[in-house]
Parts: sequence; structure tokens; C-alpha cells
Amino acid sequence: MTKEFDVVQLDVHHLRVIRAIADTGSLSRAAIALGVTQPAVSTQLKRLENMLGYQLFERREGGVTPTPMGELLLRRTAALLPQLDKLLEDIEQRVCPSGPPDVVRVAAVASALVAHLPSLVTRLWPEVAEVQVVHDDHPERLLPLLAQRRAEVGLVKEYPGHELEIPANVATAVVVTEPTFVLLPESHPLAGEEVVDLCALRDERWVMVSDSSATTFNKYFADTCARLGFSPSVTHQVTSQQVALMVVRAGAIGLSQPICDPRNFGIVTRPLRGDVLPRRHILAWNRETFVAGRQAELLSAVVETYWAEAKTAPVYAAYLEKARE
Repeated sequence: MTKEFDVVQLDVHHLRVIRAIADTGSLSRAAIALGVTQPAVSTQLKRLENMLGYQLFERREGGVTPTPMGELLLRRTAALLPQLDKLLEDIEQRVCPSGPPDVVRVAAVASALVAHLPSLVTRLWPEVAEVQVVHDDHPERLLPLLAQRRAEVGLVKEYPGHELEIPANVATAVVVTEPTFVLLPESHPLAGEEVVDLCALRDERWVMVSDSSATTFNKYFADTCARLGFSPSVTHQVTSQQVALMVVRAGAIGLSQPICDPRNFGIVTRPLRGDVLPRRHILAWNRETFVAGRQAELLSAVVETYWAEAKTAPVYAAYLEKARE
């Protein structure tokens, strides 16, 4: 009797999970396809197996294969999921035909662009009544929001060699590839230079922001320094860029996005020599939402906003002007 009651608790999400595992052959690849984390898929599968009282997949080296019960469940639900997807699509089209919803949700990491996103979206799409910005410096948590249609637009960052895992139903476009600037105390011997060589800072004390996506950037920074033949001495791990600026003013060396000019008394911002530590700003959206048909105008507006903001950062503006010469 208990099993019969438990089977009734099967829902569409359970079916999507087991279908994704069967189609991809592994829990990690299923997680990417579903736009969630691998532990989340593992937890869902374990919960479903406990609920049914049967093991659905056998774990083997290199992946998983369905058990006889798993194959039975997959066969019986093979025609069901497409029908449910079509039903949900029909309902969604009736609720929101082709234009933007009343409330547009933007999932974004920290950048100088974040403050401009609400006005940018409403300027592009006047029919939008409200823009909500969901801020999280973990791109791996933001991209699933797009995959699950819990956000309409995403703005994240990635670093060469540390590329993001993009869910299958999410599309992306590069807004800009920008350099990384170094933050120096005003009294530092290199503060008077127009451009600073990263290797010249090998013996310095560094301050790094250690939370959120900065963890990925810190690994990227360490890998870059290793390729240049040294290991940076990170003596300060802080939780915000504001605290990092205070530490730089006291004598340490920091790093910054060029568009985020601190204009802080006692601190100077300088570009690094060569193509060192570039980062990409990425615009993202779900392929099946209204944004997919209007992403070109959105991308153009975001790019325009970036360069307008860049002109307000004096050191970056001078750097760009010199690069054009």
C-alpha cells in the first residue's frame, strides 16, 4: 500500500531527472543538461529510488546504466514527457505569447554594469513594469536560474582557462573582453609608471577578495603568475573590494576591473603590461524565452552601456585611447 501511494508522488521533475541521466549516461552530464549541480541530481535520484523502493541506475566506471526497473520506468514514460512539455508550452504561450513579462528578472554578478541594468531593460522594452536584479557572485548558481526560467537575462564573468559550464538551453554572447588593472599605494615606486609589468610585482604583498566568484579569479591569477615563474604572496584575504582598497592604501597590492576606478585617495590604478589576466563579460538568456528573438538589441544596448561607463573611468579611458593610436 505504501509503494502505491509513493508512486502517485512521481512528478514531471522526477521524470526529467531520470530521462536526463539515461540520455547522458552520467549524473554530472545530466546536471549540465538540466542546469543544476551534480549533487542536486544525485539527491533527486536517491530520493526517487527510496520513494519507489527500487534502484533505477547501476553506477559503473565512466557512467551509469539503467537497471531493469529503470528501463521499465523509462519505457513507460517515454511518450509522456513530450506530451507534458507540449502542454506546458501551450500554457506558457497563452500566458505570455511572445513579448516580455510584466516583471523581468536579471541574474548578475558584481560589475559596473549592474546598476544600469534596470533602466536599460525598461528603455529597451517599455512594456516591462518592473526589473528585479538577482545578485550573486557565483555564476554557477545564476546560470541555472536562466535554464529553469527563473530569470530572463543573465550577466556573468568568466576567465580564459576557467570557462563556465553553460546549460544546454542557455545561449550566451560576449559583451566585452577587458584587461585587469592593478591597484597600487600612491607611494609605491611603480605608481608613476603608465603600465606595470606583473612580474615586477613578484615580491609584493597581495590582497585578494576571497569570497564568491573571486575564488575562481584567484585561481586564475595564481595560474597566470605560475606561468610567469613566480607564486604571489597573498597576505590578506578579504571579503569585499571595499576592504581590499583599505588594505591597498596601507601598502599591499590589489587587482581590479578597469571600469571600476576606485578614485580613492592614496591609491592609483594602472594597467598591466601585455595581454595579462583578461576577463570576459557574458550576456546569457534562455533559448526558449522572448529574449531569444530580441537578444541582438539587448546585447547592443549592454555593449553601448559598458563603453559609456568606461569613459567615466579616467585611467581606463586613457588606456583605451592609447590602444586606438
